[in-house]
Amino acid sequence: MAFDFATPVERRAPEGNYASQKWHRYAQDVLPLWVADMDFHSPPAVIDALQRRVAHGVYGYGEVPATLTAALCQWSAHHYAWTIEPEWQQWLPGVVPALHFAAMALTQPGEGVLTIAPIYPPFLAVAERTGRLAQQAMLAEPAAPGEPWQLDIAALEAAITPQTRLLLWCHPHNPTGRVWMLSELEQLAALVERHDFWVVSDELHCDLLLDEGARHRPLAALFP
Repeated sequence: MAFDFATPVERRAPEGNYASQKWHRYAQDVLPLWVADMDFHSPPAVIDALQRRVAHGVYGYGEVPATLTAALCQWSAHHYAWTIEPEWQQWLPGVVPALHFAAMALTQPGEGVLTIAPIYPPFLAVAERTGRLAQQAMLAEPAAPGEPWQLDIAALEAAITPQTRLLLWCHPHNPTGRVWMLSELEQLAALVERHDFWVVSDELHCDLLLDEGARHRPLAALFP
């Protein structure tokens, strides 16, 4: 089905006065190019589903539908050739709460939580907010304008200490947009196994690939 990506949607002063966080936070001459909040209408199927739910009139605690977990299993197998099971899934209210829950579940207070900068800013707050030790490595900056940021395995390994128990990984990467190549993921997987720590892989943008010919490979699929 064709979708209209060309018609502008006015969100600074929309009908109904629905305030927009990104359009009201900055000056008029600033373009807030957020990824998670795009200026397109939602798909008709999503709008229809929400309208049906609202029309029900009772908004009590719900359950994750079995059809939803099954759909994710089917999507993963079809698009990534990775077979997952419904019981592996734990649905959470968002990626930021998930990062904090994971740090608390997989590490102890004072243990190291490693991030690779630049990174989506909420990653950097997880260690402090959960009473863990913040550790950081850096990506290799582009060699020239237009070149991609690179994963610096040597710098990452140098940042690892005996206290390191968790790596917060972003794939595809936010904010650089890098889609990590299979060779990079294999190097990362080998490093993780060598040092024996956990990885939480934020793959929220796995279906928003901007590079021609890019393909998403779930990091967990590389581990036995």
